[in-house]
Amino acid sequence: MAPPFQIIHLPIIDSTSTYLKSMTMAAEFTCITADEQTAGRGRQSNRWHSARGEGLCLSVLLRPPAAATGISLISLLAAVATAEALGDVGRERLTGIDIKWPNDVLIGERKIAGILVETVGYGVEERLRVIVGIGVNLHQTSFPAPLAETATSFKIETGSQIEVTAFRDRLLERLAHWYGRWVDGQMAAIVRRWSELSSYALGKEVMVTLDSGRLTGRTAGIDEDGSLLLLTESGQLRRILAGEVARLRVGEGQR
Repeated sequence: MAPPFQIIHLPIIDSTSTYLKSMTMAAEFTCITADEQTAGRGRQSNRWHSARGEGLCLSVLLRPPAAATGISLISLLAAVATAEALGDVGRERLTGIDIKWPNDVLIGERKIAGILVETVGYGVEERLRVIVGIGVNLHQTSFPAPLAETATSFKIETGSQIEVTAFRDRLLERLAHWYGRWVDGQMAAIVRRWSELSSYALGKEVMVTLDSGRLTGRTAGIDEDGSLLLLTESGQLRRILAGEVARLRVGEGQR
């Protein structure tokens, strides 16, 4: 049975995650949604473009058990839930769903959904809260520069619109499913499902941008904690805990 989400919908807000972060006493599975965000955030401090009525913007509060491990896998399971929800509602209309490590959901190398997972604590005991922010492009027919080259939407890919509330409910159901498996310690199942859905899991030539520089190589799977394994051009196997991954195109190489 899916958990009882408490959904709070707002017409316009700066950021659903920022709003939820301020609700220090909110119950687990509180969900904030908005028709429009004026300061939506993505990974790597990027701004998430979310004009009124064109997409789904939501943030969900999770309160992991005190003994929980593998927090980084929540980012991956959120991507799995989003990809599965898109596949369920898109069926034969939406093809080529992919996940780029760790949690960008793509269609044909263009981003259709982005995810930002933040961990925060409060009070004397610093009880852990995890806020999962998800933005999905649904009804956009175009994007402002420079997003026009890298983003897509359900409408662009299928030529049709989607019922936002029904999609939201399906996404929350899949998120609850995979979070439940994480709470139960089924880490391997999450890694396996992510790998099934991602062409980036194994054998993809990529460039990874780190704080310390760039690496190029071939992906060699996902570690049990969600780290990306990269076989570099020098033959070294590296574990990537955080970084920005890009598909390596013909003619590109280490610089």
